[in-house]
Amino acid sequence: MRTLINEQELLNQAVHAFHHETGLELHKREASEVRPYSDGVILELGSTGIEYSVELKRWAQQANVGTIAAQLRRLSPPALLVADYVNPNMADRLRGAGIQFIDAAGNAYLNERPFFVFVKGNRPDSLSASPRKPSRAFNASGLKLIFSFLTDPDLVGQSYRKMAEASGVSLGAIGWVLNDLKDKGYVREHGKKGSRSLESAMELFDRWVETYPEKLLPELGMGLFQAKSEVPWKEIRPEAFGGCWGGEVAASFLDDFLSPAQGTIYLPRDKLKNLVMEHRLRKASETMANTSQVLQVYEKFWHYDPDNLHQNSGVAPDILVYADLVASGEPRNLEAAERLYGKIRDRLQEY
Repeated sequence: MRTLINEQELLNQAVHAFHHETGLELHKREASEVRPYSDGVILELGSTGIEYSVELKRWAQQANVGTIAAQLRRLSPPALLVADYVNPNMADRLRGAGIQFIDAAGNAYLNERPFFVFVKGNRPDSLSASPRKPSRAFNASGLKLIFSFLTDPDLVGQSYRKMAEASGVSLGAIGWVLNDLKDKGYVREHGKKGSRSLESAMELFDRWVETYPEKLLPELGMGLFQAKSEVPWKEIRPEAFGGCWGGEVAASFLDDFLSPAQGTIYLPRDKLKNLVMEHRLRKASETMANTSQVLQVYEKFWHYDPDNLHQNSGVAPDILVYADLVASGEPRNLEAAERLYGKIRDRLQEY
């Protein structure tokens, strides 16, 4: 769970560093009940009346820009990222995405008329440079298990063997991941041995989405492939090979708001050859990655029966579709992701 003292220290240092670097003041204000916010903080820029909803984040330089953008879109505008450290490359990417920020090193990007501030290149001090503690819950195996819990929250109360069957995580690793989730407050044990429940499911979901592109997705890639058709999702049925659509195509099935421009398939690794031969796919280069003919194929890493959870067998679970859309960072995908988020929240908020 969140360490409030550390977050308060981070906020204070970032506000102080911003003043030291720019001469401008940011004043903390009481959050209004009618103004949605994530971390319960409102900052006013001087006496201008400009008030920022705040998202506090450590290790921002390791996060996906799309994930940050999606989180800030849920706040009342204007929204401000307050981070421990934003390196020069991330500063440019955040600015390019229109994400305003300050950090504890004095780097900043504010763009609310009549103010424009952009500072980058300052190095972090000891607070913002604090090392990130390794977590078994948020390594690749842990993310697979968390995904299974978020897809089927009742699974957290079942046996380790059932968890292993659904997630593909080894029995030995499950105990370590569960202990870490318990320490962080995401899993709670009740009375008798083996009785467990999922806690703060939406917070866990947000953290999973943030970590997934960094820790798990890179391990799943099986290649880029060029299809014969310019709209291969109208011809290919990945469920015939035990797979499913993810990303934009899956989103178009779940909600017709988005018209897909590129295809993502999740497929059992041993079925890749069958898919390639059946549809005469060819290896594609990275330069073609964003074209509609090219399919990004990833390993399907979960093993539950979709019929048992009333899932469409040809479409990835909505939490994964959401993560794919957010990881892209594309504005149109972020808008589609926001539409999915409400449905996911309604399902998970009881946990």
